[in-house]
Amino acid sequence: MQPIVPAIDPVNICFATNAGYAPYLAVALYSLLCNADKSRFYDIIILGNNVPKESIERFYRIAAAFPCCLLRLVDMSDFHESVKDRHSSYITAETNYRLAILGELFGNYDRVLYLDCDIIVEGDVSELFDTDLCKNAVGGAEAMDIRFFMHTKRAFFIDDYPYNFKGYAEKFMGITHIERYFNAGVTLFDLKKCRELTSAEEAVELLNRRKWIFNDQDVLNMLFNESIFMLDIKWNYTTNIELGYNDPQVHKQFSDCYRREYGIIHYTSPNKPWNSDPPLEKHYRKYEKKLREEIL
Repeated sequence: MQPIVPAIDPVNICFATNAGYAPYLAVALYSLLCNADKSRFYDIIILGNNVPKESIERFYRIAAAFPCCLLRLVDMSDFHESVKDRHSSYITAETNYRLAILGELFGNYDRVLYLDCDIIVEGDVSELFDTDLCKNAVGGAEAMDIRFFMHTKRAFFIDDYPYNFKGYAEKFMGITHIERYFNAGVTLFDLKKCRELTSAEEAVELLNRRKWIFNDQDVLNMLFNESIFMLDIKWNYTTNIELGYNDPQVHKQFSDCYRREYGIIHYTSPNKPWNSDPPLEKHYRKYEKKLREEIL
């Protein structure tokens, strides 16, 4: 694959999708552009494989309504072969495409903001994109489910033997700063710094070395645990935080994380707005309705 040429002085955004998530990516994309700074330019790359024609047309219709953006779709079928077997439950193989950001495909980029499909943007991501990472390779927000796993001492079975997350992180991932374990659904890459530390080939080899609990998220944490800038949780406000309101012990664990102003809401877990009624569902419904009425 030939390297992509970035747009002039852009805010570089990358998504990854498949056919199943494409309709929900359309809503996420629309919410991002609704809240974009119209004086900035947004270079949006969608990494996909076998994305239906109607979904692609929908993406371009949304982008056409916002003169401040350029949208391109990149066929990842070749890369897919190297990561296709690394998925579990509701985590798709396509999430592993974000490892390609570390490689030649983005060789002309110095900085890229990766976003999952199961999000709603309520702030201007140019503010996030401009974050000073203080010479670190990546920026990410704490993975709040890990804090919960640490508190409950939930067991994870590796090689048929139970480990709590601390044991798993230390023994298998070699992570010494577990408090820096981040949710990779929103990741800001300083690619100049990343290239000093690793490559896409190394990341894919590490991904395929064993069956990790959280797939490429574990890989990114292994690669960058010593070079991570912790973002404010408002930029990756995972809906599992809200569940703590119903449990006094969990609420106490998350007491420093609750927000009422959101930059990005992330619908983690299998419970999504399109198949359930997760916390903060109304934010998704707002943009879904507006997209249908104004664009589609």
